[in-house]
Amino acid sequence: MQNMQPQKEPYTIKREMFLIGFIFLIFTSLLFSGIFLCVVYRSNLKSARASLCECNNQMTTYTEGIFHENAMIVEILARNDTVIHAGNGSFEAVLAEFHPILEANDNITYIYSGYADGSLLIDGYATPLDFDATERPWYLAAAATQDVAKLVYSDAATGACLFSQCKRLVDESGEMVGAVAIDCSNESLSKQLSTKYSYASQRSFIVDPTGAVLLHPDETQINVSLREKMDAATWGNIVAGRSNYAEYVTDDLRTMAYLERIPNTDFIVVTAISSKEILTPILHSMVGLLLLTVVLSIALGALLSRILIRRFARPIVELGQRIQCIAAGNAVPAAGILTSNAEIEDIAKSIEIIVADIAASEEQRKKAEYLSFHDSMTGLYNRRFFEEELRRLDVRRNYPLCLVCCDVNGLKLVNDLFGHAVGDRLIAAIADALETGCRADDILARIGGDEFAIILPRTSPQDAAQMMRRLKAGLPKERVFGAKVSVSLGYAVKSDREQSVEDVLRSADEMMYQEKLLESMIMKQDTIMGLFETAKEEGLLAELSQQEQRLLDAFAHRLCPNVCLPLKESYRLRKIGLCSLLSSKPTDDDQLYTEAGYRVLSQLDDTRPYASFVLYYRERFDGSGRPAGLVGENIPLPSRIMAVVEAVMEYPSSLGQNPQWYDPALLTLLKDFPLGSIVPPPPDAACFAPYAGLFARSAGFFH
Repeated sequence: MQNMQPQKEPYTIKREMFLIGFIFLIFTSLLFSGIFLCVVYRSNLKSARASLCECNNQMTTYTEGIFHENAMIVEILARNDTVIHAGNGSFEAVLAEFHPILEANDNITYIYSGYADGSLLIDGYATPLDFDATERPWYLAAAATQDVAKLVYSDAATGACLFSQCKRLVDESGEMVGAVAIDCSNESLSKQLSTKYSYASQRSFIVDPTGAVLLHPDETQINVSLREKMDAATWGNIVAGRSNYAEYVTDDLRTMAYLERIPNTDFIVVTAISSKEILTPILHSMVGLLLLTVVLSIALGALLSRILIRRFARPIVELGQRIQCIAAGNAVPAAGILTSNAEIEDIAKSIEIIVADIAASEEQRKKAEYLSFHDSMTGLYNRRFFEEELRRLDVRRNYPLCLVCCDVNGLKLVNDLFGHAVGDRLIAAIADALETGCRADDILARIGGDEFAIILPRTSPQDAAQMMRRLKAGLPKERVFGAKVSVSLGYAVKSDREQSVEDVLRSADEMMYQEKLLESMIMKQDTIMGLFETAKEEGLLAELSQQEQRLLDAFAHRLCPNVCLPLKESYRLRKIGLCSLLSSKPTDDDQLYTEAGYRVLSQLDDTRPYASFVLYYRERFDGSGRPAGLVGENIPLPSRIMAVVEAVMEYPSSLGQNPQWYDPALLTLLKDFPLGSIVPPPPDAACFAPYAGLFARSAGFFH
């Protein structure tokens, strides 16, 4: 008898359709998900590397800008007769040439000059006893070349790492008599670069062609060899300019880095980031996406099986009709699909949500694409777009190709006086004016904080000069909250393929800088003059009354005859900080308006002697005043006198109610000359001699 094998029970159609639909969908979903995840990984990694490369390009451009600006300053100082001849023995005369430059440039640590006798002229630096300027690396580097020399060396006093740009000083006979130099400390340069970091582990630093680290935010890394962390072939390709990307291991961490040589130097800017910081978010996203795909695949597999089992045609047709309505942009019927299958109804609603999400995603993509090529504040093109367009337009059919550099005059002054909001309004006004003045084919971009650039295809030098006049004439005549709208322009034209775009752009920038040296000063004077005029109109700079003059003369004669005239002018100018241009809401806050007045008066040489008197005249003798809380005789004497005179003239009751606010010596003197009987003594011409020149120059400005 044959053995009877038990027969398997045949699958029902429901079971087969369920298994077939479920397994097929799961398999295909996982297959395509794997392919998609691989593509996403490569795309995200490429995007991250591109972002790192762009960041390094920005760092290089920014560093080059600092070096270029400092080199121009060194060139100017090397031609300054006062610096060349060491002020003819006047230490203060040479330092007076250095101080304005130091105050205007945060990246500069030292400005100094050394001479053939070994002497060094520098402010705020403790020179070692055996110091000889002629033996220092910067002096030797300047002596070795006619151009501006660049080097990194160790400070003689502190041993700190300094980046120096220096140039020889040559007298009328052509002999070298010394050298002038500008130093940027490792700390200052690293601090400047760190403001542009996009990642927590990102570091930008500078190496020489041998790979030795010259400047680094972590000073322990200085002199460490980057070359030893890479293979020889990789480093050779980087030095030769064949590659700008490298990977290496530091502190047991894989590091990604882009390297780019600073033009016209032997220094290389490196921007490095831990691979972990870039790859970890990508892997986390991929894992999340994979899990989501698996969950969705299982859910959709089950759903498909249920649809195949329960209902085929009618729900699918109705679903197709609904999809067609969505695709055509028509309203979807409010009534659900005629089926008892809730899953199909859910799919229909899900499709609507997906369509809405796709529309929103497309809108976000367009917005992101717009922001990647446009400046968010002005709406103009940004530096990235400008550089790409410059490469695209640098072809023969666009020659002559004119490049224009534009810089806002006095933006720092406007920000200091009126605030950054007003500075932004000034930039926006200039952007609108430049955009109006440009032609349809011109490319206008904001490439920095106060910097604009324009590409003018097929524009001759004559047409370019006319264009400059048109742009200047198109600037708004009305002021922006008291600030005159002013720009400096420079242009250069590329006429043939052999010319370097970088050289043309540099020529335009130099032309612009030369104009800015004059325009910025004119704008500064105009803005300050406008403030004084407005202050006069608001009654803040009224002439002194006879009583005020007599009282001030009496105090000055007794206590400080040499500052009689500065005392009077300080008293007259003390309320300029209340000018409505300095605040949209005038305030009686002592600290705000005295500090505002100090900022205004500090801007001009003629008013600078009065600035500190105005700043501290609201201090109180007992230390309860503002803005610094000075006590007693720490308050400048002219400021104490101004406080007493103001109290006598405007609120005399405070003298009796709050005598602790005022200098008791001044209150004692006040009793000796009652206001009604004050007779000023005859002026001593000798005591005013030091101020004769100052007040002769400023008489017309203030009166």
